[in-house]
Amino acid sequence: MTASGAPPRSRAATWYRSDQERNKSVRRRANPWYRRFARGLIGLGLLAALGVGLYFGALELQNYLERDRLPAIGAEVPEIRATSFQVRSSSPAPEVDGTVTIDRTSRAFEFLGRNGGPHTGVHVVSVNGSDLYIREGQGDWAVLTDADTVTGGLSRQGLRDVVRYLTEAENADTILTNRLRRGYVDLIEQASEGLGENELTRYEMEIDTLEFSDDYPLQWQNFQATAIPRVRAMRSLRVIIWLDADDVLVRVRDEQTNWSWERLTYSDLPFTPIDPAVTLLDATTESTDAATETPTTESAGDG
Repeated sequence: MTASGAPPRSRAATWYRSDQERNKSVRRRANPWYRRFARGLIGLGLLAALGVGLYFGALELQNYLERDRLPAIGAEVPEIRATSFQVRSSSPAPEVDGTVTIDRTSRAFEFLGRNGGPHTGVHVVSVNGSDLYIREGQGDWAVLTDADTVTGGLSRQGLRDVVRYLTEAENADTILTNRLRRGYVDLIEQASEGLGENELTRYEMEIDTLEFSDDYPLQWQNFQATAIPRVRAMRSLRVIIWLDADDVLVRVRDEQTNWSWERLTYSDLPFTPIDPAVTLLDATTESTDAATETPTTESAGDG
């Protein structure tokens, strides 16, 4: 028996692609070259922006770390007992122009007027900070009282005030008190001067003493009594200070009150000035002896 039906047809010539080839074809159609090129450009742009951002961020961080900053609070400084200053102070600050040497423990001090200045030849000494003796030129020693008027406007109270301010001067906290740092000080410039062991750091500042005096009246009175003599309340008090390598306050200048001084030396050794009281006592004793001996001689002649 033979089967009946349609005769078999020849096989169609059909080409089948693999799954991998088919996926590649789909991706090429979905992502033409111009899209891939655009995405590449966008990626390169993002990488460039990220690099620029990191670069400028590093610069800002470096500038922040190296920015001008006020001196640290409570800096440790070497022990200072004897110290000397060159003072240039005039009204409204006390009238003092010369060299002042101080013993910070005993409060003894010695003042020598600057040659060529208003106090040339003036020599003032105190062994306790309270009793002051003065002589001008090669004259004799005399007790300096509040009623005495000295050449160039020097006074007993003014000199004592200057010595008190200089005795308190130690580190930057002398000027930049803790409360004053809380938004009342603007640092204008920080710079270095000198080289090696003589290098100093200068801080130029503007202080809003007007607002500070309103917010902290007690601290303002203390600032007047210990930092700058006869300072006034104002919006912008320009003050310049210098610190040495050991953070010792070595120079202060305030042009608005004419208060200016420079530390010449300091050490942990005591300073003992001459005691004019001994000279005055010897002179008084000699005068008394001479007065006593004169009548005795005359009486002997009469006898």
